[in-house]
Amino acid sequence: MAIAERKSAAHEAASCGGLVRTVLAGRGHTLAEAFANLAHAPGLQVTHHPTRRLLGARMPLLAEEGDGYFDLTQIGSDVYVIVADVAFKYPRLESLPGDGLIQFYFKLAGDLTLAVSRTEPLRLNRPSLLVYSQPRGVDGQEWIAPSARERSIAITVRPSFLTEYFQTSSVAVPAQLRTLIGGCPGRFQYCQLPLSAQMFEIAARLVDNPHTGTLRLLYTEALTLALLCTAVSGFDALGDARGHEYSEHDLRRLHAARALLMRQLAPVPTIRQVGRAVGMNETSLKRGFRAVFGETLFAFSVRCRMQHALLLLREQKLAVARVAEAVGYSHQTSFATAFRRHFGVCPKDARPMRRIAAASILSSVKPVAGGKRAAPNAVLE
Repeated sequence: MAIAERKSAAHEAASCGGLVRTVLAGRGHTLAEAFANLAHAPGLQVTHHPTRRLLGARMPLLAEEGDGYFDLTQIGSDVYVIVADVAFKYPRLESLPGDGLIQFYFKLAGDLTLAVSRTEPLRLNRPSLLVYSQPRGVDGQEWIAPSARERSIAITVRPSFLTEYFQTSSVAVPAQLRTLIGGCPGRFQYCQLPLSAQMFEIAARLVDNPHTGTLRLLYTEALTLALLCTAVSGFDALGDARGHEYSEHDLRRLHAARALLMRQLAPVPTIRQVGRAVGMNETSLKRGFRAVFGETLFAFSVRCRMQHALLLLREQKLAVARVAEAVGYSHQTSFATAFRRHFGVCPKDARPMRRIAAASILSSVKPVAGGKRAAPNAVLE
């Protein structure tokens, strides 16, 4: 009977495109409601650790849904963790009713789009960290593209948890995170940050959790807290910029600028060209881009170009000279220098990578050597 109920829930999720919330609580329910049903969900083996107040279960996909699983863990009454390693056969759509919580979404791989009433849809198809606050009464949706292998960690917390654990006499919550914790009634707020090599490594270990039973719960708790610590420290790189409020028109233009940089890898557009294309002056564009997306236009452009270069080297196995040209470098030596500064390895050594090296490279964020950025032939400097 339990299996039949599980298949019925999965069929409901598939018919309306749902994910974890739909399976556990029905369409349109909150994350807290879904986890409240976890202990009694049919067909799932639930593990408890009463001393640490941990509860968890693995929710595998049925064959008709796709391949993979979700690992669900609740830590106390304030933290909900969803580890995803899934590939769906068909697009999946989940309704996200506002529940007043804050989510740290660590994207390792896949193709997920998040849409809320205030902003243009956010498409997350590369390694990154998205932190957002969704107040009550503000509904949204997320959908996953079919066949894309989704590897991600979603850590959802109550605002009071962040204040209690990180607002101490010696450690202050970064300004932009304070803005998210304070919230804004009726308005979705978010900040997108680069995924550092340290975040990528911890998140990958959590997705590939080798343990079972209560040991799996303890391992998840430890790595969840480690991820939150690295995420909070990541806000420090944004400086003390306050959460400036941008109109929907400004947000559309900033998203258009980001899309242009992702699309036009060669020749690399100047900041002036990007500004003209989206209708913003250079100062507003640079300030708004950093405030909304958590990095400069130059850093984002380099990251996109280096990721595309890595893809061309590893999957299409193009010659280094052709790859350099494809990502906006006139000289192979300049490209090789930029690639090495960004990834820590030469282009010719990027093909036969071991797993550990690949994890570091695919994080595609802060340069490994000396904190330097790409070679100065990139015109976005």
